[in-house]
Amino acid sequence: QLYFISSPVRSARPMTDNTMARVVALGEDRAMSPVEPVQMHCTGDKALKHAHTTTRRVTKIAGLALFVIIFLFSFFGWPSTVIEDETVHRKILAALFLTGIILVALEDVVRLDKSAIMLVLASVMWTYHAAFCHPLRSLEGHEEFSSELGKGLEDVGKVILFLLPAMCLVESIDHMKGFAVVTRFIVRCTKEKPGRLMPIVCVLAFFLSSLIDNLTATIVCIKILQRVVPHNQDWRHSCGGLVVVAANAGGAWSPIGDVTTTMLWVQHKISTAGIVVWTFLPSFVAGVVPLFGIWWQAKRCGPKCEDEAPEIDPPVASRNSKVVLVIGILCILMVPVVKMVTGLPPYLGMMMALGVFWLVSEMADLASEEEEEDEETGHEVQDELHGHKVGVPAALRNVDLSSLLFFTGVLMGVSALESAEVLANYSEFMRRVTKGSDMLLAVLIGVSSAVVDNVPLVQASIEM
Repeated sequence: QLYFISSPVRSARPMTDNTMARVVALGEDRAMSPVEPVQMHCTGDKALKHAHTTTRRVTKIAGLALFVIIFLFSFFGWPSTVIEDETVHRKILAALFLTGIILVALEDVVRLDKSAIMLVLASVMWTYHAAFCHPLRSLEGHEEFSSELGKGLEDVGKVILFLLPAMCLVESIDHMKGFAVVTRFIVRCTKEKPGRLMPIVCVLAFFLSSLIDNLTATIVCIKILQRVVPHNQDWRHSCGGLVVVAANAGGAWSPIGDVTTTMLWVQHKISTAGIVVWTFLPSFVAGVVPLFGIWWQAKRCGPKCEDEAPEIDPPVASRNSKVVLVIGILCILMVPVVKMVTGLPPYLGMMMALGVFWLVSEMADLASEEEEEDEETGHEVQDELHGHKVGVPAALRNVDLSSLLFFTGVLMGVSALESAEVLANYSEFMRRVTKGSDMLLAVLIGVSSAVVDNVPLVQASIEM
């Protein structure tokens, strides 16, 4: 006999025929309802999410485990076949570097910062190389290791000492509102016709990246876009994608426009006049041609919100802002000019440029407006330990040191590969694959840079 319990308080009573019919109908409805597919769909999502999490953890653990194992082998000097054998030594160094590059490429997946990965990678590679040279056991090994490490530090130091003052100089210009002049011009030009924004930022990113490095130019243009188009995210993202393309293209025809061109320039592999004459037109084509495709695809995003877009007040471009922008650009342009005339190394020229800008900004009191704004907003109350800083000292706090540390780790890792002659073997391999064709070699390096970071590729190709 079937019973139906309606409530915990009420006693059970036998079902009537009508009640039984309703229960059967309810059961049929449930059988025909899409509950099971929904449950299966939810189960599939959970399984997919679990697989993604597992893959991320396995990749992270496997990569870091390799670093730890090689470090322990180097620390204890065992097993000897791993430490002493030259062929095994080169293969392990190459495997370490490829593992680090893969972890960097999967940064968003494994959720590990690329700067931390490359710093650990460079340290482990040089520790392993030190165990191979035995600097503590023999005088010959000590001299060999010191010479190789000194050469690596010299090459890396030239690039880092160039990038650090360059990033400080550009950040100082931005902090002292030097780019407000450019932002005001763009706001006025796009006020009536928002469609003009994309070609304007394309040209701006292309030429700005040739004066400052393409990474900083991209950051500056993104800041301008956030100010000019705060209301339309789709249109802003489309313009931001074009900024990345134009900035990379613009940095290719200038010796100070990209880390790789700076590396070649510092190593005296290219000249200022040569790179400008031979690569300006190809870079211009690579930066401008994508404009038409992206503009055509994204044009529907801009005009939709023209009527609904709030009116944007252009930022105030004061006299000090204009002076800061002009002095900053002149200081940056001074670097290649001084090198061509006097032969001064680029990193010393950029250090001098930052020092000159710093002194002029303080002597001319270009940060006075910043002090007035702080007084109005009540920001003058600072930590007693640091005091109240304006101008260049205040801008130095915002410098992207993470990117600088990433480049340091990459270059130090590449110098370890160079010391173990891994790069020489790789260069010979590429020569055999391309059969001596410069065009095929350039194509191979270009395609590889889409997968692997371009900094190690350029470092590997410098001695070709």
